Amino acid sequence: MAQETWTEVRLLVPARMQEEAATFLTEFSGRGVILEEEGVPAEGTLVRAFFRPEEFGPWQEAELREYLDRLMAYGLKPLGLEVREVAAEEWSEAWKAHFQPLHVTPRLVICPPWQEYSPGPEELVITIYPGMAFGTGRHPTTALCLRALEEVWRRDLPLQVGPWPVLDVGTGSGILALAAARLGAKVLAIDVDPEAAAAALDNVRLNALQDRVWVEAAPLAALRQQFGLILANLTAPDLLEGAEALAARLAAGGALIISGFLTEDFPRLEARFLSLGLAAAGHYEQDDWMALVWRRP
Repeated sequence: MAQETWTEVRLLVPARMQEEAATFLTEFSGRGVILEEEGVPAEGTLVRAFFRPEEFGPWQEAELREYLDRLMAYGLKPLGLEVREVAAEEWSEAWKAHFQPLHVTPRLVICPPWQEYSPGPEELVITIYPGMAFGTGRHPTTALCLRALEEVWRRDLPLQVGPWPVLDVGTGSGILALAAARLGAKVLAIDVDPEAAAAALDNVRLNALQDRVWVEAAPLAALRQQFGLILANLTAPDLLEGAEALAARLAAGGALIISGFLTEDFPRLEARFLSLGLAAAGHYEQDDWMALVWRRP
């Protein structure tokens, strides 16, 4: 019997481009991708995507190269591209070997479902299947949001009576919503992408948190209620466009955590959210990425 093979696309990009490239290849392949920073040139990230043989042919390769041409036109220069055949076993092992338990904060641990992990007394485990939706805890913006979330929780929870109402905008895999739920929140997670909402719902069920997290494929503009905490890990243009709606959904005394943008975008975002009457309450940085905490006085 012939050995089953997969097609592997290996795209080497500058580290600051990893989210853009990972999002494109996730949507292009229909499954999660692997990001590697060890063993690659400095300031680079290797994005690995896998396709079944029938999923990748001349049309897909042409589409991939057209995407790279568009990046070059915007002044974004990928460092290398390789397309190769790999054995199915190699794909499976690479996939599982990459997604090991990850301590994103001293308290929060992200695990894939195939890994057994015994948490310490203070640790909270979030199980995430690395599928189509972006958000496995490994990108700096997700990690920054989780750090900010834990610190807001530690500072504010003693003042909260009962479960605190949280909104997760653009939930993706649902990772931020699940973390908030593990910390004691009741969460509404929304995403305009039905596939992302479906992936988030799968992860909610995987964590048996259906009584704490509700997932809807809905836009922010469809909501009318207010929340004590809002999480929004989006792009800079989406944050600028949605700033007024985010501020309107934030209850008095509440906190808004935003991320998904580079440090160069900070001045525009700062000016926008300050103009809406919010007060800066903290910032976090990793590599070229940032997360900000805002307060409603």
